[in-house]
Amino acid sequence: MRTVTLKPGRAKAVWMGHPWVFADSVNTVEAGAVGGDWVRVLDADGRAVGQGFFSPGSVLTVRLVTREAEEQFPAAVLTSRIERAVALRQRLFPDPERTNAYRLVHSDGDGLPGLVVDRLGDVLVAQFGIKATYARRDAISAQLLELTGCTGLVSRLAGYEAIEGIPEDASPLVVGAAPAEQLEIREGGLVLEAAPLAGQKTGHYVDQRENRRLVGELAAGLDVLDLYSGTGGFGLQCAVHGAKHVTAVDTSARSLETARRNATRNGVASTFEAQDGDARACLTALRGAKRSFDLIVADPPNFFPRGSGARGKKGPERAAMKAHRELNVRVLSRVAPGGFLATFSCSARLEPVGFLEMLRSASRECRRDFRVLRELGAGADHPVAHGLPEGRYLTGFLLQVD
Repeated sequence: MRTVTLKPGRAKAVWMGHPWVFADSVNTVEAGAVGGDWVRVLDADGRAVGQGFFSPGSVLTVRLVTREAEEQFPAAVLTSRIERAVALRQRLFPDPERTNAYRLVHSDGDGLPGLVVDRLGDVLVAQFGIKATYARRDAISAQLLELTGCTGLVSRLAGYEAIEGIPEDASPLVVGAAPAEQLEIREGGLVLEAAPLAGQKTGHYVDQRENRRLVGELAAGLDVLDLYSGTGGFGLQCAVHGAKHVTAVDTSARSLETARRNATRNGVASTFEAQDGDARACLTALRGAKRSFDLIVADPPNFFPRGSGARGKKGPERAAMKAHRELNVRVLSRVAPGGFLATFSCSARLEPVGFLEMLRSASRECRRDFRVLRELGAGADHPVAHGLPEGRYLTGFLLQVD
């Protein structure tokens, strides 16, 4: 096992529980270490900090997996962590007739860096995002299928394979039965369509499942606008819970067609309208028409560019904050007095405190007051390691607007 030694004064965060060793914290790397290796990390005084996976081309040079000083065997550690992750989800989702789509493995949150797995019915969709998990993908896939009883597993790209030395043009790994292009899944009683081979991310955004239900429960009798609607998750929950009318807006024709089919599946096609359009252009038109809604959902894509970095580079940070603020000024202006707004960010770089301050600034500009009903985030199937606040990437607030 090769050794990575940290610079003086750079081990504090790691000692406090953070599992990432940044490149600028590394003093020396023992000769012979290659990407995907299991390495031991020492502080500047030679004390063992832990063991984990080596990624020489990444800003995250080591992702710690265990804090043990004695040498651990990575295969045994991974096997145990996967067993623990699956057992947790089986406890969280005991009734597959109600919910059979969720995050099965959540990377560092489950002590399994570089591994994300979503369950979509009887199919697993995995991202082997670092060289270490990519190299072990066959064994990991076999164990996941055995533990879950799923019929097949397919891999999807995570988006940073080049940094990790993983061939981006590699054919997707398929273990077991190849999945259909479209699957029916169940989410809180709804029957939805997911696309494990071609849909965004892993084919379905399971992280918003509980927020969709919560927002839907407010919607009875209300006029609802679902911006960045994707395949219609929020709007469908609202329609099923008795919304007067739902307008779902997105730029993806494929997603909107799926949303329409989902509305038909769940018997709400008469109150669910899917519109092709840009959210900001839609808000501009609504302002011109002086149109408001009783409930608005704003769930935009990540405004923080990939590669802007976990540290520094204030330009992209400021641009993303400006984009969020401008969006929420427009959205707050379109909520009817006494109505509701569910607004989100899907970047760990916009923490709840900063998000709320941005909302306060937006409300001052458009002269609309609000009350916070609830802070929102991903469900319990997206655990956050105590030393890694960055693991909480989904942040939102449910507001009542005056």
